[in-house]
Amino acid sequence: MQEKDGHSTSAMKHGLAVDGAHKPWKLDTQLDGLRDALKGLEELWQQKDQRVRVLRTLSNPWPPIQQHRAHNAKKQLLAPSEHQLPEANAAPIPHATFRKNLAAATSDKMARQVLRAQLLRCEKPNDIQRVVAVALVQGRATRQHIAALHEPIMRALYRCRNNVDDQAILDTLSGIHSRFKIYDVPFDPQFLMLGLKFAARTRSLKGMKKYLKALRQSGLKMTSNVFRAIIAKFSIGHRGLGEIRNGRWNRSELLQVLTGFDDAKHLPPEQQYHLGCYLDRSDWQYLHGWIAVLARCKDADAVWHEWRLWKQSEARLNPKNLASMHKLMTTKLRGDYWFVEQMTYSGGLKEAWQILEETGIEFTTIKDRIKTRLLEEVEHCTIWDHDIRHELVRKYDADLLRIETALGVRWVPSGEPDDDAQGYHALVDDQEQVLDRLGADDWKFEEDYGYPYEASSPIVPSHERSLHDAAETTPAESLPELPAATS
Repeated sequence: MQEKDGHSTSAMKHGLAVDGAHKPWKLDTQLDGLRDALKGLEELWQQKDQRVRVLRTLSNPWPPIQQHRAHNAKKQLLAPSEHQLPEANAAPIPHATFRKNLAAATSDKMARQVLRAQLLRCEKPNDIQRVVAVALVQGRATRQHIAALHEPIMRALYRCRNNVDDQAILDTLSGIHSRFKIYDVPFDPQFLMLGLKFAARTRSLKGMKKYLKALRQSGLKMTSNVFRAIIAKFSIGHRGLGEIRNGRWNRSELLQVLTGFDDAKHLPPEQQYHLGCYLDRSDWQYLHGWIAVLARCKDADAVWHEWRLWKQSEARLNPKNLASMHKLMTTKLRGDYWFVEQMTYSGGLKEAWQILEETGIEFTTIKDRIKTRLLEEVEHCTIWDHDIRHELVRKYDADLLRIETALGVRWVPSGEPDDDAQGYHALVDDQEQVLDRLGADDWKFEEDYGYPYEASSPIVPSHERSLHDAAETTPAESLPELPAATS
């Protein structure tokens, strides 16, 4: 009996039921519901970054890394991995081992190698912060080493984007900035440029203000590549790929970044630090993106002001030929085309028609989507001809096709060869599904990718839409009081 009781007690310790009191449970049995749930979690994890999925389906995917030949023929005998720095796919180094190796480093070169090897294996922001913290408290020599290793730190921050969002990357970079300032370690200018890019990605007004001010205090200039990169991070493209990861900017906040912050308007012009302070209108690389972002903010007055300055610029008064596939393309013609397009995007269609008339650009040479927008206010056109009438008819036909597609119908002609106007509409989609699609909160007749959202119409998540749009029926004062909690 004791042996039986002992066997029963041992079985209960292992989670097994005996004597028929409970249903037997086998450890190697998987329930269907649990298996389906795990499979669903795996699918969600694989789809956690929609931006990567979209980029991989584009017609211009990222090219593979090409292995170049070495300059010295003797070095070709080495393995390809010996020409490359250690990456994050290498074996991770434990933090205790890293600290031990850093303390045992006998030279500056060895210490930097230890720091670099650890940074190039970081995959999370906490890993980078621990490396920076150890280097700062180790001594003055290691502080100088970590300050010089800005390139491995930047690579580690970009690598962390696979695991965290861009806001976490910006917070990590801001934390490094604060620690460097406490320990009086120089903050490399490349970090400032990186901070501006991630602040633009995360739509952070506070971050843009911080790093633009730091750049102004450092006395450094902003190159055209950095200027264009920051504007590109505002996600003003018409395909909307940049909005997948971080959404859109607030229009009023983006205008502060471009033309001046509200709490810095009292400062003299030489102490201002908004993005417009770094604009060089004599360089087209600056002016190109500047006009585009103003147009996306629908600031037609600012675009018109830039047009007046462009008419007096050297590039337009004394145009030069461009090395382009179009032999007749000049700096003047390139700028005029761009102003017509961007003024159209800004909503100033009357001004766009005026620019089109002043420049003498033929209506048939501009892009189709620009033609469609201009024809929405064709009453401002003063250069009527057969081409514009033909494009107007095409626009009406395209608009009618879009309406038919939205309603789930299609036009079936009568079949007479000389009369295409006779016919009828046939149903294509289920009308109940069509009404549900048209009644959805996120349905739009025309996509408006690249435009910041207005402050009066904030973007509300779908799971909070019912609460956001709930009507007020009873005054708050007349609601019954909740019963007091009992202990």
